[in-house]
Amino acid sequence: MSGRERALDAHDQPTMTPDASYELLGARDVHVTINDVEILRNINLKIGVAERVAIVGANGAGKTSLLRALSGTLPVASGEVILCTEPISTLSRATIARSIAVVGADLALPFATRADELVALGRLPHGTGPGGPTAHDRERAAAALERVGASHLAPRDVRTLSAGERQLIAIALGLAQETPILALDEPTVHLDLKHRVEIADLLVALADRARTVVAIFHELDMVRDLFPRVIVMKGGQIVGDGAPSEVLTAARVADAWGIPVERAARL
Repeated sequence: MSGRERALDAHDQPTMTPDASYELLGARDVHVTINDVEILRNINLKIGVAERVAIVGANGAGKTSLLRALSGTLPVASGEVILCTEPISTLSRATIARSIAVVGADLALPFATRADELVALGRLPHGTGPGGPTAHDRERAAAALERVGASHLAPRDVRTLSAGERQLIAIALGLAQETPILALDEPTVHLDLKHRVEIADLLVALADRARTVVAIFHELDMVRDLFPRVIVMKGGQIVGDGAPSEVLTAARVADAWGIPVERAARL
């Protein structure tokens, strides 16, 4: 067993029993409007404990907006987002941060910060004191760095890292938050082949330990291999929700991405 696998075994034990009927994350008739333009409409979904869900679609389809709405960082114009069976609008930011961690597509900082210090900020929702991260917080941050294979980057200034290395640090930051839901926006976008495989294995392992993973992906081959459930978006709406074999048909892919059916059939 590798050190990374041991870290997973030691630190990612289930906190909730897998139960598809439990509405860990959901949306009920959600609409989102920005500057009088409706960017999400008629969004209805329910995500249970330990699900692995991919969100796919063409650029501008509303994928990132959906992830932001589900995490409470993008206000909804109407409808309701549900987090751990409660309307997210009734929850404090601290409660939300203890429930869902969001990993963005890029991590950029204008000031010098060590990678391990940045990852330790993921512990803030758990009550890090005014003196900064505790010894326990630093231990959890170190474990998160190990899990993504980035322990060697701990003392580095994040500004000096490559895009792929920064992506690993961002994922470690989300892991250190230790929430029942991990939401990721294109988590493998800057990674080389080795790290793509390792992060893919990590996402599966997290769900196996009863953490819910919701991730935006562009690589449909990875989606088919990794995710039992896929949400397809087009024009701010969900146009498909189900198993990859059901929703990633050539006709659906052609329609959602605007490509010829014969080309979609080869993807």
